[in-house]
Amino acid sequence: MKKSVVITGVSTGIGFAAARELIGRGYHVFGSVRKEADGERVKAELGEAFTPLLFDVTDTAALPAAVAVVEAAVGENGIAGLVNNAGVAPLGPLMLTSLEEVRQAFEINVFGLLAVTQAFGPLLGATLGSKRPPGRIVNLSSISGGVAFPMITLYAMTKHAVEALSDGLRRELSIYGIDVIAIEPGVIKTPIWDKTGVATADTRFKDTDYAEAMAYYPTMEAKELKRAKPIKVVTDAICHALEAATPRTRYPLVGLWHIRKVIPNRLLDRLLIKGAGLKR
Repeated sequence: MKKSVVITGVSTGIGFAAARELIGRGYHVFGSVRKEADGERVKAELGEAFTPLLFDVTDTAALPAAVAVVEAAVGENGIAGLVNNAGVAPLGPLMLTSLEEVRQAFEINVFGLLAVTQAFGPLLGATLGSKRPPGRIVNLSSISGGVAFPMITLYAMTKHAVEALSDGLRRELSIYGIDVIAIEPGVIKTPIWDKTGVATADTRFKDTDYAEAMAYYPTMEAKELKRAKPIKVVTDAICHALEAATPRTRYPLVGLWHIRKVIPNRLLDRLLIKGAGLKR
């Protein structure tokens, strides 16, 4: 029987690319989408080795039905992996971001990730005496899980939480033989750049102290996109995390991940402040 994996957020970007790559490697992929039309579209593109699961990671009431679909298909074989990919990348100065938006970002990027992991845990072998072989959990974090960049601080907060969640959960799930791996991409060429509330169309901060920095954001973004890595860098890391005999605990995909270890915080502050176009 084919190995199976569950991937959240497969309608576009990294999730879709990972699903396609894993299907090419012989897996059956169960992928979450929020809209039935997206599920049908992805199914048409990826074929019979893909099964759409209709749920939003924040809708815990919908999770049991999704788990039941997967369980009916895999039985005692369980799933080889869970790839927690779904997420959002909010943009804006933290002091002017509503607590409602903060809570929503955490609901998607952190609480939703944990809810999905808890729901699919038994299919990964997360019960003592389970006949299912232990699977692996791969969490899509970010360079922002190690470095908090100005104007995307909320995103960094959630990804720092994902880093802690991944480390702690890996240690706790060791009793089942389940490994938990975090992947930290930098700028990748994906549609997420079209979903950040891009500053050119975001007028919330035009009359605030951060107006100039927000106006500069598209310029900074354009510079970063010129250096963006192809999506294959991420899908290769996901596959290695799922298939290597001894995967790494984390996969930093950009050298900047290590910068906080080698330069003083105040110097890093100055570099990031200047890079974000912030002025006193």
